[in-house]
Amino acid sequence: MINFLDFANSIPLLIIAGGGLMVMILETIFPRSFKDKTETIIFYFSLAALAAATAFSFGDLAKNFIIYNKFIRVNTLTSVLNIALIAGTFITVLSSKKYLESEKINHGEYYSLLFFSLLGMMLMCQANDLIVVFVGLELMSICFYVLAGFMRRRIESNESAIKYFLLGAFLTGFLLMGIAFIYGYTGSTNFTAIAAAHPQKDTFYLIGLTLVFIAFIFKTGAFPLQMWIPDVYQGAPTIVTGMMSSVGKTAAFGAMISFFSIFGLNDIPMVVALVAILTMLYGNVVALVQTNIKRLLAYSSIAHAGYVMVGFLSINAFSIHAILFYLVSYILMQSGAFIIISMVESKTPDNGSRNSLESYKGLGKTNPMLSLMMTIFLFSLAGIPPFAGFWGKYYIFLSAIQINYIWVAIVGILLSLVGVYYYIKIILYMWFYEPAGETVTQQRSDFSYTAAVISVIGLFAFGVYPELVLRYIRNIF
Repeated sequence: MINFLDFANSIPLLIIAGGGLMVMILETIFPRSFKDKTETIIFYFSLAALAAATAFSFGDLAKNFIIYNKFIRVNTLTSVLNIALIAGTFITVLSSKKYLESEKINHGEYYSLLFFSLLGMMLMCQANDLIVVFVGLELMSICFYVLAGFMRRRIESNESAIKYFLLGAFLTGFLLMGIAFIYGYTGSTNFTAIAAAHPQKDTFYLIGLTLVFIAFIFKTGAFPLQMWIPDVYQGAPTIVTGMMSSVGKTAAFGAMISFFSIFGLNDIPMVVALVAILTMLYGNVVALVQTNIKRLLAYSSIAHAGYVMVGFLSINAFSIHAILFYLVSYILMQSGAFIIISMVESKTPDNGSRNSLESYKGLGKTNPMLSLMMTIFLFSLAGIPPFAGFWGKYYIFLSAIQINYIWVAIVGILLSLVGVYYYIKIILYMWFYEPAGETVTQQRSDFSYTAAVISVIGLFAFGVYPELVLRYIRNIF
């Protein structure tokens, strides 16, 4: 039986699903002779659909419903996550048009894949059933597999897609096995039913939770399942890398919040602490020796996954607030950094120099505005005030201190200081070196420039006045 109340409470999901389908229709109904105009129409339609979904998500902030036969949740937590995910995708779409044209990959299905990957992320975060988590995660992953190899004429892009697909398919088995163990012990995959059953800490139940945790570790890029990130991020189109490393990571952590806020990780805090510390250590140390900026930020993203994992030492109201603030900030600074990279990329074909740190020498002299914005993104990633990244790390480490894991916070702060070194190195290349060769002298696109400016404004606004975000987040618990 159709319940129209369910539709009314899931308008953002319906807009995103309908947007993806509409993009596919628009791509097919116009003749090839109108390809350029078609892609422009799709671009503006995508922006409009994402803006509408964001507006309706704000309207869901005060709701608390379980809809579609208890499969989907709509509350403040899921609404905040939806807003962050949709806003991150909006920034990605805004910065994509000129990049796709310059790389000769301007096809309508790109935007459709973005919509369906976003739909999968939103399903993961709004899931009230393990089956919905699985469907959402696979929908997101399949779209990312294709997007990672979207530059099909480039060998490294194909390689990144294959690596991501093979490892992702393998780790999917862990999630399915975990779901099977939980279902076998509790007789349900529904979060509400499992929680109502008050499952004991039986071996099979704990094995199921562990396997689900392992699957999430892979998707977030935490140690020891981070091996796919550098190659995939380097080979994928730069704009796609920005979305995978920020919006995709946020979706995975959002799903973890939704899942473990019900089932908890409080019985294994030492395991979580070990994962967090090793992730921070590995990401920061290996990033020190990188000469390719995409690989450097890939290892940086591993380190940031470690920072977020610190918040999972104890799932309580403050730690969830800290994680959410960090994720909102991370979307802005990581997406913004990759937008700048896409605008600065060398136009030389694959010869080893593409995206090398050498190509950033003297950028401050040839394009001071791009260098200034990149500097802001790097400062925020390093956790330097007055930008939002500082407050993100502050709240994360404070959440560990509040539960007497002071030593984890100290280790995290020290490793964060290590990370400052490689961020400063990029800044030095831009401002204190002479140009090494041909360097971009103007922005590729007004849209990309606008997307970067939006990210900068967000980081500065949330850094100076974090209450802009926190007042919504505090309504969760």
